[in-house]
Amino acid sequence: MTNGNFEKQLTEWRHYLHAYPESAFEEINTSEYIAKVLTDMGLEVYRNIGGTGIVANLTMGDGKGIIGIRTDMDAINLTEEVEHPYKSQNLGKMHACGHDGHMATILGAAKLLTERKDFNGTVRFIFQPAEEIGKGAFAMMQDGLFERFPVDEIYGIHNMPGMPAGSIATRVGGIMASEDNFVIRIKGQGSHASSPHMGKDPIVIASEIIIALQTIISRNMNPNVPAVISCTEFITDGIRNAIPTNVVIKGDTRSYTPEVQKLLEERMRTICEGICKINGAECQFEYTHESHRQLTGQSVLILR
Repeated sequence: MTNGNFEKQLTEWRHYLHAYPESAFEEINTSEYIAKVLTDMGLEVYRNIGGTGIVANLTMGDGKGIIGIRTDMDAINLTEEVEHPYKSQNLGKMHACGHDGHMATILGAAKLLTERKDFNGTVRFIFQPAEEIGKGAFAMMQDGLFERFPVDEIYGIHNMPGMPAGSIATRVGGIMASEDNFVIRIKGQGSHASSPHMGKDPIVIASEIIIALQTIISRNMNPNVPAVISCTEFITDGIRNAIPTNVVIKGDTRSYTPEVQKLLEERMRTICEGICKINGAECQFEYTHESHRQLTGQSVLILR
């Protein structure tokens, strides 16, 4: 296959996958499409691992070495608004995190290896569901992934917009942070917008909390230790002319070590409960460990 034809094929795969995104554990069409492409390459394909997961094997020669090349398949629940020929056709679903590019990359690797046959051993191409919610890898492992398809090493990539096309970045140690999710529920006392003194405004309380949470990173963390706290959703039961009773703040944190995870959770809980208490409001704080992505030596591949 010439470089031009190969680039055209990669583009065709990515555009199709981008146009028909499916979210966690719902990657039925995606899985079928991937399985067909791999089967057409002549690979032995195993489906429905951990739900919609796929493993395809390619063995050359008599080498005993086995490596895994892994990608994710799921999209996120976001509406794509930019108009282009391969815009998402599934309302409320979008490959905004680049998993369409990840899949096309691994399909491209499979295509090159099946054609060149210039290695001695086995390569397993692993397509994982439900990466965005942090449960797909575990589901595949629970379903016997590594018992059925053992590997000596496994490699993954993630796109990184902003870096030069064609570049790969990696390092020794962790390169992708773990993700924890949080939900903060604040119950104040609603009132008419004209009489805020008659209530306990949960919007003001929530705003205090959001600002205060940022001091954890700037005042409790060593500047050399990376961590992030992001509040991404702010939900109320109010209307234009009425102060609400309830506010829900949702978001996530990113970190690299259990010690930092513990610090973030403890300080966030203390701040949320403390600010609610001094304002006479009730607080429920939930903090969950969604995934552990401390992947050593994971590369980042930049695609056009």
